[in-house]
Amino acid sequence: MSRCDLHVHSRHSDRSEEWLFRRFDLPDSYSDPDELYTALRAKGMDFVTITDHDTIEGSLRIAERPNTFCSEQVTTYFPADPCKIHLLVWGITEAQHGEIASLRENIIDLQRYLQNAAIAHAVAHPLYSINGKLETSHLERLLLLFKNFEGINGLRDALLSDLTQQIFATLTSEKIEELANRHNLAPTHPEPWRKILVGGSDDHGGMFLASAFTETPAAASPAEFLQHLREGACNAQGHGGSPLALSHGFYNTLSCFIQDHFHERLGPTAPLVEAMFSRFMEGRDPTEFTLREKANFAAQGVMSGKIFELAKRRNVSLWKELSRYFAQPEVKALLAQEVDGVGEAERRTFLIANHVCEQLAFRFFEKFVKQLNSGNLIESMQALSGIMPILVVLAPYIYGFHSQAPSRTWLRKICLDLTGAIPRSLQNHRRAWFTDTLEDVNGVSTTVRKMALAAQAAGEELVVVTSRRALSIDGFPLRNFRPIGEFELPEYELQKLSFPPILEILDYVQREQFTEVIISTPGPIGLIGLLAAKMLNLRTSGIYHTDFPEYIRILTEDKFLESLAWTYMRWIYGQMDTVFVNSEQYRRSWIKRGIEPEKLKLLPRGLDTELF
Repeated sequence: MSRCDLHVHSRHSDRSEEWLFRRFDLPDSYSDPDELYTALRAKGMDFVTITDHDTIEGSLRIAERPNTFCSEQVTTYFPADPCKIHLLVWGITEAQHGEIASLRENIIDLQRYLQNAAIAHAVAHPLYSINGKLETSHLERLLLLFKNFEGINGLRDALLSDLTQQIFATLTSEKIEELANRHNLAPTHPEPWRKILVGGSDDHGGMFLASAFTETPAAASPAEFLQHLREGACNAQGHGGSPLALSHGFYNTLSCFIQDHFHERLGPTAPLVEAMFSRFMEGRDPTEFTLREKANFAAQGVMSGKIFELAKRRNVSLWKELSRYFAQPEVKALLAQEVDGVGEAERRTFLIANHVCEQLAFRFFEKFVKQLNSGNLIESMQALSGIMPILVVLAPYIYGFHSQAPSRTWLRKICLDLTGAIPRSLQNHRRAWFTDTLEDVNGVSTTVRKMALAAQAAGEELVVVTSRRALSIDGFPLRNFRPIGEFELPEYELQKLSFPPILEILDYVQREQFTEVIISTPGPIGLIGLLAAKMLNLRTSGIYHTDFPEYIRILTEDKFLESLAWTYMRWIYGQMDTVFVNSEQYRRSWIKRGIEPEKLKLLPRGLDTELF
């Protein structure tokens, strides 16, 4: 068998399609073509190619290497239509690249040229909407125009690759005939209901090369390998992407960007900072160096003539602060526990970043609560503002989770239009129920526990999610996240709330593939549940149990705080798709407060027939 990663980017790629990269003028990739070649061969790829955006510069840099062929990723459009489509074209010449560039504004003309010139090609990540304009009609015409599609893309969410394979497996001659009549467009290839699937990593940083690839019968040359592609003697191998992989790539690109643009400004600390970041990317303690490495840093300082600058206080402050933090025995123990047994570098890095940043965030939050309890409103806001830089540091993860999350509503429509059915992965069958209270003696806890037991008895997939230091409840699916810390509510010291591990919960919801988030309480856990649902494009349902603003008025005798509470409640419940209330009176009350009537549903009270 012969293997090739058919979707790889280098530093020669055109401007990135990622909004975050464009916003900060980051390049699409920093990968060197020669280094990509070496790495891909080391990963078992028999043939190597580079598919940069609308350029063949990357491929030309390795053209003299054995077992390579020239390729690119072409951005193209349907006539008078702004929807972007990406085509992977392989085994082209410089002259053919020029022809492709002149035709790429019209995908129909481009397809005709590629077919007539016998150029191997495929539609890249067919269910990923590059600029948010992809609709069913585009996909239907792509099915008529093209035989080859990327069945596994190693960068985009694995759900998209899975659905691509499922949709194509259901195609029939009757369906193709229906599409041809609908669009007045004849299929361009024999047996158009049988699609050829290829795989590519879509790697942009050299970190996940060959995570997806294409396998063919043994080929003695690039020409023979490409012939296998054209004839359909190939299959896609590997796996789809994840938010952590995408975020890890962002951090890598950011690191390269800083080294490229700010190396001189970093001065003598540059080698140290670069080494620390490299360790972080490997999921290791960024401050732990061997004696040899420390000696090497010193030697670089001597050779550069800046050894004394390296020792200045301003240049060692960051090192000292980080070293002091990571040297704490409890920190070392926690980090070791977090990454123990974790093989993937991107997950180790995520766990370390998550732990450190959330510990720092909680310190600022504690100051916020302390100032609030003292009545210092302005000072409390200043304390809370300290969390903002931490959010900036975590921005690649936040963006990664959100940008990787496909719109399930859109995908359901696509699947229904193309296959007449909604696959189970898109059906609302797995729910996470978020609650700040579970063991307390109150109506919320009782409702959650009884409903969880009822769901389990009915065979429904429901997991209760909370964050408490200790729980003694069992008997139903429960995920308890250890809180970073706990704090008391002002004016209500008997009630403690948790400061939950935000990114850890977000990662859990994504990996467990929940399809709906249910929120019982508007506290920190409920807020994190809402955040996870919004970030991952999941359906949300809220249950309004308690008049918290009334409690605040009674406890504080302050109407201003009561009004603030109502504003918050209106905001958080207004974000949800459905809000359940326990009476018609509450329903009318919420309508008066601005919640759309169609969102509000009655949650009838049940009767336990075993007790009564």
